[in-house]
Amino acid sequence: MSAPEPNVGTARALRIAMIGAGGFAARHLDVLAGEPGVDVVGHVARTRASADAHAARYGGRAYDDVPALLAGEGVDAAWISVPPGAHGAVEHALIEAGVPFLVEKPLSADAETAEGIASAVAASGLVTAVGYHWRALDGVAVVRERLAAGPPVRLVTAAWHSSTPAPAWWRLEAESGGQMVEQATHLIDLALHLLGDAEVLHATEARAPRTAHPDADVAEASSAALRFAHGALGVVTATCVLAASDTVELRLHREGELIVITQDAITIDTGAERRVLRHQADPVAVEDRAFLAAVRAGDPTLAICSYADALRTHRVAQRVRTLGYASTI
Repeated sequence: MSAPEPNVGTARALRIAMIGAGGFAARHLDVLAGEPGVDVVGHVARTRASADAHAARYGGRAYDDVPALLAGEGVDAAWISVPPGAHGAVEHALIEAGVPFLVEKPLSADAETAEGIASAVAASGLVTAVGYHWRALDGVAVVRERLAAGPPVRLVTAAWHSSTPAPAWWRLEAESGGQMVEQATHLIDLALHLLGDAEVLHATEARAPRTAHPDADVAEASSAALRFAHGALGVVTATCVLAASDTVELRLHREGELIVITQDAITIDTGAERRVLRHQADPVAVEDRAFLAAVRAGDPTLAICSYADALRTHRVAQRVRTLGYASTI
């Protein structure tokens, strides 16, 4: 396996490939196509028509699969945005070719696939990153500083209460991993990022046939109880039965203060004062630019979230899934 080129892109444009053609692939490409010093050179998708459409919109050429892409282009870095059940072969092909990659969360639908990729990444020393973009919300740094200076968090509550996403793969647990693994993982990750390791104490799920989605086998509702290393208790809940997204937030409770983190803002409420800090920067753009910097410098520490760090989150989410399935109502 060839080693990544050091300081690649400092004297020429980085040659970027996108693997996947869904909504988040487009969100990344909207950023990358406008970045100076970046050339989008290749696209792979589940269908050639989708790859062709992205090539026409963002530049570069469409390919039928990752081996053809790697044979046809000199790729400096790749973005992977595929359904959770499609991970594995893509990452191993890029690792074998020595191509740095940023992969969207979750790492895989199951536990074993991500563990195998993580071992290969560690052995390769390759620059990688994972798209846990809630970490890149610009108010998160304020929260970290505030938590370091004040009393400890005593209770963490996280909620992802929304509708059922449109893609058919999302409704199938073998393809998506379920809502805790595929969506609420963002909240679990941010809690671990802010507070450190956590143990899953209990989890349960509710499952029943759904008229609107007769093919669905993911849980309608899930809950988990956690205990963080420093002593805080945590409760994570998720449901996909609503008509629209209702609540997606992380709440941190400590003596005399409540901190609420959403994708739009951070609210700090002390009772005497309530501050609302609205996010200004696009967190996806922040994580993309951080990964570009990591690739150019050959320094994986510049990425917002490493594969190894994301694996910690994935293990917690998969533990929730395992315990929840065993306690299905």
